[in-house]
Amino acid sequence: MMRLPIRVRLTAWYLAVLCVCLAILGGVILVAARASVARIIDSDLSARLTATRIFMEQHISSEPPAELQDEFQEYSASQPGGALLQIKEESGEWIFQSLSMQKCAIELAPSSAAESSRFSSTVRGERSFRIITGKVAVRARNYAVQIATDTTNFTLVLQRLKWLLLISTPLAIGLALAGGYWLSSRALVPVRRVTETARSIGGDELSRRLDIPQTGDELQFLAQTLNDMLARIENSFKRMTQFTADASHELRTPVAIMRTTAEIALRQKRDEETYRKALQEVLEEAERTSSLIDDLLTLARADSAAQQLELSPTNIAEGIEMAFSRIKFLAAEKTVAVSLQVIQREVWIEGNHEALLRLFLVLFDNAVKYTPAGGKVSAVFDVVKGRSVFRIQDSGIGIAPEDLPCIFERFYRADKTRTRKQGGSGLGLAIAKWIADAHKAEIRVESTLGKGSVFTVEFLESRIELAQQDDALSVSLEK
Repeated sequence: MMRLPIRVRLTAWYLAVLCVCLAILGGVILVAARASVARIIDSDLSARLTATRIFMEQHISSEPPAELQDEFQEYSASQPGGALLQIKEESGEWIFQSLSMQKCAIELAPSSAAESSRFSSTVRGERSFRIITGKVAVRARNYAVQIATDTTNFTLVLQRLKWLLLISTPLAIGLALAGGYWLSSRALVPVRRVTETARSIGGDELSRRLDIPQTGDELQFLAQTLNDMLARIENSFKRMTQFTADASHELRTPVAIMRTTAEIALRQKRDEETYRKALQEVLEEAERTSSLIDDLLTLARADSAAQQLELSPTNIAEGIEMAFSRIKFLAAEKTVAVSLQVIQREVWIEGNHEALLRLFLVLFDNAVKYTPAGGKVSAVFDVVKGRSVFRIQDSGIGIAPEDLPCIFERFYRADKTRTRKQGGSGLGLAIAKWIADAHKAEIRVESTLGKGSVFTVEFLESRIELAQQDDALSVSLEK
């Protein structure tokens, strides 16, 4: 189903709301005008009925019947619209009936049938009348009095007002429709500009940004939001490009070494020991390459959220002890003293045992790798203020202040002078950061160049199933 443009939809909604509002306004105006005119006429008729009652009380008993007609004729002529007056006694005898009333042929009920006062309307030919009928008692005799006023002009005015509203409303709607369409077009010009600019930005122009209108409204917020999104996309694109370039560089070196070693070994016939050394070197590079590829796949899956860690109740202390037991041999080769103190052993989280083991292995491996011979690495695991905390400290080369913000980036090596065999690929801490984030843990580092580093992993969600042990586990390996 084809949807109408937003400009057309805005105009349609504006038109619908305007039509309803004008219809309600026109109806209110017409009803209010009718009610106002009727209230004024009825008030005038009531006043005239009161004046007629007073006149009757003054003259009916004092004037002879023959002169009474002249008095009423004179009184009727002196009143505004007074020509429309007729009076009848309860016996049915006419006291007075103006000539205009006779021509209009408006019937008057006897006074006995008339109530105190009531209003009515009638139409005679092309003329309309508003009538008040009342009962007047003068000296124990009841009279029915009827006074009318010609409302033809008022009716014509109201009729003209109705037609004026019926004619002017469509015109106003038409003008408002054109104006609304024009205003909606102007209002959407900035949106169209933002759309065109955003559409023109390609993969090689991610550094471009939209012009932000300083209007303080939704358009400014929209442009700012799109710019923020472009900045995130640019950052992700740069990271992906850098990741690809770094991965290519890291993979090219071992492949080149393996190829060169094999080519040299095959150029001429050599003894068995030479071939064995060549194959050993190729095997070592293949193992490092395989490890690098595994790390790259891990980070790639982490970025795409394709790899979701399977979580289950896991004892943090067990993972730390297993990592420590594996790193002891590397420490022995480098003559580095390592120690581990587990103060609280039964601390459980919803985690992945293999991932946590890799996290602790990375921290132990880095601490030993960057600590010179004769140095010391010490690790402690405890529960502090309800949170489980793993802290590992070394007396190694340390990290420069300018390198600290970057150590968790991929392929970043703080010590640029170290070889591939000594310094690794620069992916270990990036993987450790991802594992920590996946377990709702915070990983921090403090370091002084030339004096060593301290890495801290604080798990925000954990539970302790046993009370603190009286005898803490303490394991150490010293030269």
